[in-house]
Amino acid sequence: GEYTVAMRAAGAAASTKPVLSASLTVAPGGAYTVAGLGPESGLRLEVLQDQLTAQPGKASVRFIQASLKQHAVTVTWDGKPTVTNLAFGSVSSYQAVSPATATLHVAGGSDSVSSTITLTAGTVHTVVVLDGPKGLVLDDLLDAAGSDGVPEGAVATGLGGTAPRVPSPLLWLSLIAAGLLLTMVGGLGVRLVPRHRGRHAR
Repeated sequence: GEYTVAMRAAGAAASTKPVLSASLTVAPGGAYTVAGLGPESGLRLEVLQDQLTAQPGKASVRFIQASLKQHAVTVTWDGKPTVTNLAFGSVSSYQAVSPATATLHVAGGSDSVSSTITLTAGTVHTVVVLDGPKGLVLDDLLDAAGSDGVPEGAVATGLGGTAPRVPSPLLWLSLIAAGLLLTMVGGLGVRLVPRHRGRHAR
């Protein structure tokens, strides 16, 4: 359905007027990231469609260029170019990479930053390029983490299929209780019938 997303300054009370807001249409099964991008005077909300699965045996990563001091950045993963000239306020597409612990290097103008990041198979990441007190900084966000493997076999349920061949005592107790109940009902029937016939005869 339709939702309104509002952002306030960190630590501000809920009654404080939002810095900005935007409408968001949420689709069934959809996943989204809402990011505030731009300078303070022109801050805007950007709705990003998230990816929650990676290619088999791969990891997925995308980049958000949110550095105000650098107009564009280039990203290399383990020495290999991944994203080139990503402009401020832009979001790259997801890149499929081999699982590894490697160096992520981001350069823009005269500034650059390197960080060691571990990407495991089945994980999906968003790396945000930001301005820090001493230059560029990276914020690695985990969007999703898939299962490491497919479970083997089926779930043992019921008294058949892959369930262990052990008789359940509950089954026998239920049968015994049902038999006792029928016996009691039958006894009551025998006692009631003569009384009914006796009254009818009088």
